[in-house]
Amino acid sequence: MKSWRANFTALLLAEILAMIGFGIFSPVIPLFLEDDIGIKDPVKLKVWVGLINSSAAITMAIFAPIWGHLADTFSRRAMLLRALFGGAVAIAFMSLVNTPWQFLVLRSIQGCLTGTVAAATVLTASITPAAQIAFALGMLQTGIAVGNTLGPLVGGVVADFLGNRAAFFSTGLALALAGFIVLIWVKDDIRPSIDKKTKFSLLPDFRPIVSSPTLITMMLVTLGMQAANTAATPMLPLFLKELARNISAEPAYIGSSTGIVLGVGTAFTALAAVLVGKFSPRIGYWKTLFICFAAGSIMTIPQTFVTSMIQLLILRALSSFFIGGTMPVINAIIAVSSERKHQGTIYGVNASVASTGAALGPMIGSIAAMLDFRAMFSASALILGLSAIEIKRRAAKSGVKA
Repeated sequence: MKSWRANFTALLLAEILAMIGFGIFSPVIPLFLEDDIGIKDPVKLKVWVGLINSSAAITMAIFAPIWGHLADTFSRRAMLLRALFGGAVAIAFMSLVNTPWQFLVLRSIQGCLTGTVAAATVLTASITPAAQIAFALGMLQTGIAVGNTLGPLVGGVVADFLGNRAAFFSTGLALALAGFIVLIWVKDDIRPSIDKKTKFSLLPDFRPIVSSPTLITMMLVTLGMQAANTAATPMLPLFLKELARNISAEPAYIGSSTGIVLGVGTAFTALAAVLVGKFSPRIGYWKTLFICFAAGSIMTIPQTFVTSMIQLLILRALSSFFIGGTMPVINAIIAVSSERKHQGTIYGVNASVASTGAALGPMIGSIAAMLDFRAMFSASALILGLSAIEIKRRAAKSGVKA
């Protein structure tokens, strides 16, 4: 049997590369719609940005539990390969679109096929010894954050110097390379074990989740975290362009500026994943989760009033640090609160909930932006604050200090 450490190292490298790939094209979507497809009307542009960003999240929410169930039934490695190679093809074809409807269709297909984070999380839980699961999941989350840090930086440079279409093609190449790393070096020697009655069913068994108040709470806070985290992100290039116009009549390098803001934010997310993975068992998972959500809300509120990119950069870094600390804790609580044979389904459902939040976020952001770009940040802060209240309430009912 191949060493779990060698397996996990290859898996971690592949997921970092995949997240770099996703980060390359995501920040340029509004600029691509405006400059390459030609949507010049500000209201229409905001609507299309919201729709296109939400479409992938909606279709992912539908398919994630199905893929998770199939991972439990057949092969968790196969599900990661599907997500990587399927995403590579769908996103590479986005470089060829000429209308927003074509873009919307491909973005929806991408959501059906991808979901590398959930697939990698389930596979990590499968190939890692029980005593090392918390460590491995923390490292995986750190790797995801590192990829998210580098991706927007690379994407901004690619878009500014090679064009927006090159960003989509670059993402396809990155995902394909990650897929080959998994295909060649990652082995899943543990075969899932599942009840014969559900083996040939596409519908997952939701009973382990419904019967657990802890898992239900984790789903709710995942929804809130993703909605808050994605509310402002799709509109960020347009907000930075508006800030730049206050200083210069001809804003330049908006793609790179967006990449820097997002990249620095995700760098702090990576730092949070490392620190939270180390200290949250000592502090307590529930208390750590409450602190992260509450502080994230507090650090998001001042973003409403920024007047420069530097101010936004600093505040986004601080809020991203606390928001980034939530996911390792959520994954750890799920891991210790569920049986291994059901973890594919549970993480799949959690990915579906996360995708639902990621779909709601851009919609909320688009609606808020129609009033004022700054309202996006107020909406994010409110969602994070409500999530913190829910964590406090559930912890009190469970007799846990938070």
